[in-house]
Amino acid sequence: MFLSNLLLANDQKGWAIMHQLLIDLFLFLEPHLRKIELTDAIKKYYDGALRVILMLVHDFPTFLAAYHLSFCNVIPENCVQLRNLILSAIPKGIPLHDPIARNFRIDQLPEISQSPLILSNVVGPLLSFKNELDGYLRNQQPADSLANMISHLRKEGRKELDAPKVNSLVLYVGMQGLARLQNEQIASNLGRSPETEVFQVLMDLDDHGRYISLNAIANQLRYPSSHTHYFSCVMLYLFIEAKDDGVKEQITRVLLERLITQRPHPWGLLITFIELIKNTKYNFWSHPFTRCATEIEKVRLISCFRCDCY
Repeated sequence: MFLSNLLLANDQKGWAIMHQLLIDLFLFLEPHLRKIELTDAIKKYYDGALRVILMLVHDFPTFLAAYHLSFCNVIPENCVQLRNLILSAIPKGIPLHDPIARNFRIDQLPEISQSPLILSNVVGPLLSFKNELDGYLRNQQPADSLANMISHLRKEGRKELDAPKVNSLVLYVGMQGLARLQNEQIASNLGRSPETEVFQVLMDLDDHGRYISLNAIANQLRYPSSHTHYFSCVMLYLFIEAKDDGVKEQITRVLLERLITQRPHPWGLLITFIELIKNTKYNFWSHPFTRCATEIEKVRLISCFRCDCY
């Protein structure tokens, strides 16, 4: 009763309050969820939190989808199912298309011309270097901008990347890339854009930094929209252009670890992984890492018949 009254208030007046309450909930759970074993009390609390999110996914998906960025910022990396729940929220009125249909093509869907509603503060974490970033995206100047960008993404006084900054950077750069390209031009022109150079620099980080960056891209693979189309193309481009098999393996890991959990699975995640394993140009099954885990072998068997995860 409390949540529905808050979220149904006129002019969405209760949305900001509900957003802050959920942020506080996740911040309280965060140090506990990073542990391998939870106390009985925290297990009960976490089960209650999942029930709240499930209710929001079912009854108020537009709210959950609009604040997905800030929610993902406070969810630990190991909480894959909780993140999937939030990223699976589909605003009412948006249809889902079967990604394994014979004639399915994401670039022909009418929904990819529509930008998703974003109410999280995307720019806030980037303010310390936003002007420099904008200058590079406009005219690739100054030349050392990309090298300096990485130092801005680190936690203060530490070498470790700040995941919320990376999440904001990836979404902001993607939004700028979409403004530059038409949807039908994304796949063909992606490699010639300054936005792609930013993503490539993130791929040159160490394993953990690259893992954070790839997760930030995967967070944008949601319901049918211009963002999902763009970031699906980005993920596939990074895979096919990677010269190191380690990068390709890490891309596979990020996608797969979100698909082997319990449902729901974000639609954009499904269409990206299906394209990766079925389109022969990616030569996915020729890589040694595709035969080193039983989970990947199971996916291969499923892909030969039908997609059970849809």
